[in-house]
Amino acid sequence: MPFDTVLNCRRPVTEDDVEREFWRLVESITETVEVEYGADIHSTTHGSGFPTVERHPRDPYSIDPWNLNILPLHPESLFRHIKSDISGMTVPWLYVGMCFSTFCWHNEDHYTYSANYQHFGAIKTWYGIPGEDAAKFEAAMHAAVPELFETQPDLLFQLVTLMQPEKLKQAGLRVYALDQRAGQFVITFPQAYHAGFNHGFNLNEAVNFAPSDWEPFGEAGVERLQAYRRQPCFSHDELLLTAAARNTSIKTARWLAPALTRMVDRYSATRGRFLRIPSEHTDVEGGGPDDAGEDATH
Repeated sequence: MPFDTVLNCRRPVTEDDVEREFWRLVESITETVEVEYGADIHSTTHGSGFPTVERHPRDPYSIDPWNLNILPLHPESLFRHIKSDISGMTVPWLYVGMCFSTFCWHNEDHYTYSANYQHFGAIKTWYGIPGEDAAKFEAAMHAAVPELFETQPDLLFQLVTLMQPEKLKQAGLRVYALDQRAGQFVITFPQAYHAGFNHGFNLNEAVNFAPSDWEPFGEAGVERLQAYRRQPCFSHDELLLTAAARNTSIKTARWLAPALTRMVDRYSATRGRFLRIPSEHTDVEGGGPDDAGEDATH
């Protein structure tokens, strides 16, 4: 236990003590601490901490919008247009933490919103960077460990990278922190990088959701996945087309029309580039099939 120099006796461990020790261990090149983290546990297999209609049909919380089994498919969430369940995205995952178990810097797949609820247990400390600073954050990480990014360009997708908030602030980034306690939600916004650790044993549950203002971020998220040759969790374009087929209201048209316009423009540009690529079978001197002599059969 820490020592109180004023009272000349040992004192209880505080939240600040745990945080300082965590970052000391992260920065240490000689000390190794091994912990266990029950991460990405499928709620369909092991059960959700929230009541479900199937198991608790009379419980009013089984249909509450803040129930993480309901939130992704809420009428205001665009995920209702995805035709299959996606574990961890539209179906919650559970997280069983212990002291110093960690989630490294990352943002959500497809740049979605996320909701994380703590059912019980010790504090979970979060660090967050606004989505507007995402590019600046990525540049700072590349500058800090260029040799790692040279061999693993998709390093930030692997959830294995930590950097102290103070160092990120020195690089000009806005970094915020909060302590999540039992009974509290934490919401992360599109493209916002976040990381954190647990102060002890706890149980959290998390899922993604997508109100209509997420759509442009979702398109950008897919483009980023393409740039790193990573598989998307779902088809963004199929989501748009499904929404168009299901709902013709003015409310939907306000966000969907610009999205469809961008989709058509993107397809047209891609098709144009493809048609301009010379075929490897084309005679560069102009002797293609259509330029054959009069004896050619068409």
